[in-house]
Amino acid sequence: MSAKKTRLDVLRYLLANKQFDNQEDLLTDLRAQGFDVAQPTLSRDLHYLKVSKVFDVEGHSVYTLPQDIGANHISIKKPKQRLTQSFGFIKAQFAGNMLVLKTLHGYASSLAAEIDNYTIPEIVGSLAGDDTILLIMRDGANREAVVNLMSRIVPRFTLTE
Repeated sequence: MSAKKTRLDVLRYLLANKQFDNQEDLLTDLRAQGFDVAQPTLSRDLHYLKVSKVFDVEGHSVYTLPQDIGANHISIKKPKQRLTQSFGFIKAQFAGNMLVLKTLHGYASSLAAEIDNYTIPEIVGSLAGDDTILLIMRDGANREAVVNLMSRIVPRFTLTE
């Protein structure tokens, strides 16, 4: 077995069994397993394994293998920084298995497009009008998890009753 294949197997094992939020900690654990690799090599390995950084339910950014992305994570479909503006967001309210977001007039489609940049397993789809976004949740979706994830995506996210 080649050193690279063995290293990739150990890397898969580490990522499946422990949460890492930075490459330095991952390098430390790899070195503890006997692999003296540099950061650029680790970056190439992560890319080769298609490892992503996702937000867990508590909002921490962690590395994960593709098959590990589940209902408690969101992932970014394309490289983006977190929103720095509100995109006109006003409030949100649940209605059955839907989450209705209200925005200033004309802002709903841009905010919906930003939300759609994320893969949120709890959300089946979205519709946007002029000042309203309708997010349809899966049956049995955990509302608390949805609120937590939305607060990570939408600055100043607030839920009303």
